[in-house]
Amino acid sequence: MKHNLIDLHLHTNVSNDGQYSPSQLIDMCVESGLRIVAIADHNSSKAYHEALEIIHQKHLNLTLIPAIELDCQFNGINLHILGYGFNPNETWFTEYGKGLENIERLHSQTKVDKICSLGIHLKKEELEKISINGILTGEMIAEVALNDPRNEHHPLLNPYRTNGNRQDNPYVNFYWDYMAQGKFAYVEVNYVSAKEAIQHIKDGGGLAVFAHPGNNIGLNEKLLDEIVALGLDGLEVYSSYHDDKTTLFYQQKALYYHLLLTLGSDFHGKTKPSIKLGNFDCPDEENLTVAFLNRPEISKVIDL
Repeated sequence: MKHNLIDLHLHTNVSNDGQYSPSQLIDMCVESGLRIVAIADHNSSKAYHEALEIIHQKHLNLTLIPAIELDCQFNGINLHILGYGFNPNETWFTEYGKGLENIERLHSQTKVDKICSLGIHLKKEELEKISINGILTGEMIAEVALNDPRNEHHPLLNPYRTNGNRQDNPYVNFYWDYMAQGKFAYVEVNYVSAKEAIQHIKDGGGLAVFAHPGNNIGLNEKLLDEIVALGLDGLEVYSSYHDDKTTLFYQQKALYYHLLLTLGSDFHGKTKPSIKLGNFDCPDEENLTVAFLNRPEISKVIDL
């Protein structure tokens, strides 16, 4: 697999499920050969200024795009919308992120209780050790569960262990299987509408892109058409989650609607160990990169 020079979907530990600090991630990007990156943390652009300062201090040959990944909903379905090139100092994004953190903190114990009801043991002290500001994500709960010797032979956890069919990204796979929307241990959150999320990105001078759409709505053409009509600027066509069929579907839809085609790995670190920086197939990387950088929303925030 060819290593790309651009990756527009990376996470730091500002995202509760991210592993590396902004400084560590920037160093890793340079070491991996990336030249254009976007840190798109969940509901926060906090890492942007720290990462940009590191780039300037070390005189790195790396272009950083302001970015964010917003949790939102459309017709009761949870979605992720990426924002690029917006003003990272806009107060709405900061307040929205803080509000969601408070909700996640309140819901953490409910998630733990639901998983424990399956007969899975969770040590309170280990949960406290791994939590961030009192928040426990599904991935954190999975990590504690899989490392507790009392769960060694629990049949529900076997798929996430060595040689299991969900071992590639065990922590996040556990989240998707048990704690994502519609699953047993899901706790409902009332996110803003996708329309509102898109509008806030645009009001902040940015581009709105549907993150890993195949992972959220599959190949549902009717649903995609309705989401595009909300004012999307692009689709994350090239994603570590998309197989060839899914990539082709979203490539054709992006071209049909004259939308940007973007590239993003959704790198997190230990919660998604099989996802590497910049490693996904994209035969037209150069042209897509030029099209992205030439958009006025992007060119205004970087030195081309």
